[in-house]
Amino acid sequence: MTVNQPDLAQTAHASAAAIDVSLLTASSDAIDRIGLDVFLAAIESTRGYVTRVLNQHALHGEIDAAMQEIRVVAWRRAESFDPTRGSFGHYAQGIATKVVLATRREAAIQCERFTAEFDTDRPAAGGDPLDLLVHRFEQRRRIAWVRETVSERDWTIAIELMLTDEARADVAEHIGVSSRTIRTARENIAAAAWTANTALRLADRGYPNTRQSAIECIPETDGLRAIALFQPALMRDAAAVARITGLSKHRVHSRIAHVRKLLTLAARILDGESI
Repeated sequence: MTVNQPDLAQTAHASAAAIDVSLLTASSDAIDRIGLDVFLAAIESTRGYVTRVLNQHALHGEIDAAMQEIRVVAWRRAESFDPTRGSFGHYAQGIATKVVLATRREAAIQCERFTAEFDTDRPAAGGDPLDLLVHRFEQRRRIAWVRETVSERDWTIAIELMLTDEARADVAEHIGVSSRTIRTARENIAAAAWTANTALRLADRGYPNTRQSAIECIPETDGLRAIALFQPALMRDAAAVARITGLSKHRVHSRIAHVRKLLTLAARILDGESI
């Protein structure tokens, strides 16, 4: 299918954000089957939902970027559309829901500061009940992945911290561990949560399962990203990693082991695996 650019401009809704012409002019049998007018109308029909939800979360400046992301994802995934399961409008709405969630999740992630809080993007009170249901599903996915990744002791400490509003001294005394163990467990949990959040966001946006994508899911704090950048063969040389990154020798072994777990976590999520 060859698209004439002036004709395309006439079919697009006047309020739509700029469309990537190189993307739309690409030949696509799937778009031929769907119909370009139907495709554009279905994408534009999601604007009300996108605008309402992002405005509720003070993300007005992200609306146009989210709409463009919806167009790109919908175009890339057009071949998977099954008309026997509903209209393309419903298909586009499903994509829009994921993009909006990813946008909100990205805004909630603070790259420079870890947090063990899993509930950072709870829908505003009085909002759409469907948003709350989707949020609970997303929250459960994150928690399940983190629980799958960290040690039993770290998870037990994390639960105690959440139940006691992070009363670290009380938790240390109750479990019988040092304050340093509490701090390390919290860092491990937070790193796994950050990795899971980022990997789910990238997976929802259709990113492939590559080593580079997995590395992007690793947080930069505490030298984790720096370690992840090493090739697997070099990562086995703890002394070299310590020398190049500047990490202390007594911590580098545990850091390398944790990074390997995080890379595996990211790769599983990017590969579409579910638990």
